[in-house]
Amino acid sequence: MILAAVLSICGLFSYTLPIQAEEVCNSWDETKRVHFLRRKIPTAISIYTDGTEQNVLHEKGLIDEVQYDILRVIPTEHTFLQVDYSEYPVFLNELKDYNTIAQGYQYAGGVNAGYFSNTEYEYGRPVGAVRRHNAWTWWNGQENTPAYGSGYATAYFTGDDMWIRYHGWAWNDWQGDDSWRWWTGYTINAENGISGSYTYFVDGVEMDITGGAGGMINYRNYGRAVTIFAQNDEKEYLLFTIYGTLPEERIKEVLRELHVENAIRMDGGGSAQMVYETELVKEARPELRWSEVPEDIAAYIERPRGHLSVNTFKMDVYSEPDLSSQTRGDATIDERYEVYELIPGEGGTWYRIGTKRWLFGNEENITYKSDTWKVEFVAQNQLSVYEKPAIPSKIIDVVEPGDTIVVREIYDRESFIWIMTEDHKWIPVKAEDVTIKVQ
Repeated sequence: MILAAVLSICGLFSYTLPIQAEEVCNSWDETKRVHFLRRKIPTAISIYTDGTEQNVLHEKGLIDEVQYDILRVIPTEHTFLQVDYSEYPVFLNELKDYNTIAQGYQYAGGVNAGYFSNTEYEYGRPVGAVRRHNAWTWWNGQENTPAYGSGYATAYFTGDDMWIRYHGWAWNDWQGDDSWRWWTGYTINAENGISGSYTYFVDGVEMDITGGAGGMINYRNYGRAVTIFAQNDEKEYLLFTIYGTLPEERIKEVLRELHVENAIRMDGGGSAQMVYETELVKEARPELRWSEVPEDIAAYIERPRGHLSVNTFKMDVYSEPDLSSQTRGDATIDERYEVYELIPGEGGTWYRIGTKRWLFGNEENITYKSDTWKVEFVAQNQLSVYEKPAIPSKIIDVVEPGDTIVVREIYDRESFIWIMTEDHKWIPVKAEDVTIKVQ
């Protein structure tokens, strides 16, 4: 626990945060993720909240040994995204809207966005659209609309509505909606707009609407870090930074795992960066865990532990095992629900009945029955046995390669798969540590 105010220094900008708060800065230095900011930028996708609900989750992990971060934002009347812009590039943690903050909102974090010119005269000029507060921004007296540049797609968003369209010059011709003409100006009903390079998903369909147009074709094999702006099928925004090289097909596979409906690639390389405030952002367990786990083990992780029925007319279903999290409908007295995970809580137990679907109750309002099952694993490496499913925790034994482990439960926690043995001891494993023996 942090007992004093934390001094946060990211890039060249610093200020004092409240007690128990920390500003985390991550960027790319051409070899790995580093915990400071390296490059100034003119545009960002920022998160603001009034602090009454914790609707921003942070997740980090590895995809094929490449580090990633995700800020997952549940847009509500209390939490929202917006484009932030400066005509002169600054460090990401300086790129905040102080007018929004003056209205009582807090800056929760953000990622780099868009592209910009590196030439001496036009340094910092956005390439493509920058729209915020329902109006186009300006650079040196010129409007930042999609017409500048070529081969770009633009992401528009207001509240929880996001859509991606292509408007701009390509091969000396204007491309996009017939009603848009460069000589008549631009009108579009969106609070925010930001041009990226090309698209992975549009309206639930995997495709690139730019068709490789114009100068951006060179970015398809960029081979460096990247930032992706996306939204999944539950209307959650994903601010996704990947710190290293992944094949395009692998990136699309990961986006499919995240149930993405719209996804556009933003600037990458040295510009790929993220900032978030720990006081306003909750750490989440990785949603990409299955990419690191063999299918036979993953099947047991998602195998029901039991089933329940509710004893009242209806009960709220929460997105997280937290009474302050967003509600996801309700559970009714006439339904039977499979239970995939149990977490003891004060005054009751949390029951996970599906992806991001949790019930909280006790014996008075929930009847739960456990299913009896077990599986055996064979250790492939020497494994430590812990007293509790947490690191650090007391190591009480070891399992040698070739030993059989009789498993009672399997959970995913803290970047590991945790196995609970028959005698209620805990072993953290990765994909290569164990193989299934019998089912």
